[in-house]
Amino acid sequence: MSTIVESSSAPLVAIGLCTYKRRAGLERLLEHIAVAVATHGQPVTVIIADNDGSDPLVKASVEAFSARSGIAVRYLIEATPGISAARNAVFDEATRLGVRFMAMIDDDEWPAPGWLKELLKTQASEQAAIVGGPVRPVFPDSAAHLRKYARYWSVQRQFLEGKPFVFCSCNFLIDMQAIASEPRPLFDEKFGLSGGGDTVFFRKLFHRGHPMAWSEDAWIHEEVPQSRAGFKWMRQRRYRVGNHAVRWESVGGNGMRSLLKTLGITARLPFYPLFRREPESPMIGWLLEYDKIRGRWASHFGDVFVEYARPDEPGQKSCR
Repeated sequence: MSTIVESSSAPLVAIGLCTYKRRAGLERLLEHIAVAVATHGQPVTVIIADNDGSDPLVKASVEAFSARSGIAVRYLIEATPGISAARNAVFDEATRLGVRFMAMIDDDEWPAPGWLKELLKTQASEQAAIVGGPVRPVFPDSAAHLRKYARYWSVQRQFLEGKPFVFCSCNFLIDMQAIASEPRPLFDEKFGLSGGGDTVFFRKLFHRGHPMAWSEDAWIHEEVPQSRAGFKWMRQRRYRVGNHAVRWESVGGNGMRSLLKTLGITARLPFYPLFRREPESPMIGWLLEYDKIRGRWASHFGDVFVEYARPDEPGQKSCR
């Protein structure tokens, strides 16, 4: 790993992100982060874990951004393939720097100007260990017809056992002090290439009593490239969601409970449109529920959907 910009003191707030072969997206994200940091009005350190490291222009872009914006940046190259290793690198660096609050965002997203400020505001008012926010998809002009179905590409508020539940790492803030005693590494390497390790992480924190909250005003945009702008990709994504769900539900020996859940939602499937969970498109909702169930059954029989496949690992299924 390599570090390029030193910080004179341990930062209170950091923004962490992982990147892999998305230099243009990373450059766009950093420009929007600069606006969010200015809106926040206090010093912030950016921590970047590059899970590739083969493109020297990435480091050059990061250095140029730091010099131009005055924002301290820690740039790390994480050689171990997989999103878990990259996330762990970000958290390890934040711990080493003494970060108190860290927000995380993906390299194909960009935040609203008030994103960081709103996350911190909600954390303070709710005294939450983790705060999540919504993700709004941005479709290419050629897929403008999908905008009315944006809910399927978005991240929205969720609940678990009647409480707010933050379930993915694409938009959240965490109190590093609250999780200081959690065992390391935080993200399970078994989910490094398959994906789903962030949900395992958040489920552990939830069940250990770490309070979670939601900030509807801390929203971010996510680019929907042409390759994802269609229901063929969305059906594959729902298959992946179901496939991963069985794996994270089964952590800790809960495989039988997960199987019983699969049996229950399979029995419910013929009546699913009657629940009107997607009132504007009940039949599309039914089809995507069917794909999710297919993914669950595949997982029960040992199939693992690999989300973060690498070019030198042929034969792996990926939706990225």
